[in-house]
Amino acid sequence: MKWQESYNVKFHDTNANEIVGASQILKFLQETAMCQMRAQRPSYEELFNQNKAFILSNIRIEIYSPIYAYDKIEAYTWACKSRGYTAPRSYMIKKGEELLCEAHSNWALVSVNEKKLLRVNDEDFPNYYIDEPITLSNPVRIKIPSEVKMNLVSEYTVRYTDTDMNGHMNNTNYPDMFFNCIPNVGSKMMKSIALSFVSDAKVGDALKIYMTKIDGKYYLRSLHEDGRINVEAEFIFENLE
Repeated sequence: MKWQESYNVKFHDTNANEIVGASQILKFLQETAMCQMRAQRPSYEELFNQNKAFILSNIRIEIYSPIYAYDKIEAYTWACKSRGYTAPRSYMIKKGEELLCEAHSNWALVSVNEKKLLRVNDEDFPNYYIDEPITLSNPVRIKIPSEVKMNLVSEYTVRYTDTDMNGHMNNTNYPDMFFNCIPNVGSKMMKSIALSFVSDAKVGDALKIYMTKIDGKYYLRSLHEDGRINVEAEFIFENLE
């Protein structure tokens, strides 16, 4: 079974091309998941009060049609069967009968204070809707070829408004951070984005963003000052008509 939420897309949800961008799409998807957790229990806040949190490991979003201001959309999400330390979750967005986008993600359950992984199967989430995972045309996990040269294209300092209740930069803010580094984005429509989260970033952390383009795909990587990987991303575009 799938959990459903309806949204009226606002003008301020769209970008200069008058379509909804990656960060806002991710917010629609994750808000829907938060609503499911809140209704079916335990909610994200209840887990947090138990010193537990779901942390995003990786996600792939594939976009089939643009989402415009004032569209009435339905977002769906469902948990998938967990294995060990991984909690998979799938999503889709529709406008009427038209499928606009699909996504699949993998989450880790951690103890907030100890930063320790918890086995998802050892926890009790009896009420969450569970269904089969979506199969996408591109793999959820990305791997940037190790031999390619990536060039420094930007630097970004994490601000208070980037962060969430976990105290680190919220994953929905990363697509915009990376998107702003890609040249001539105004002439492109994003068809697919993959994000892989390696380490978190807190207020004041200075990130260096590197990028390369291979076979039409843009690969980006943000690094901490000490060289640790923060997040890796892959963007696939098509030209706007």
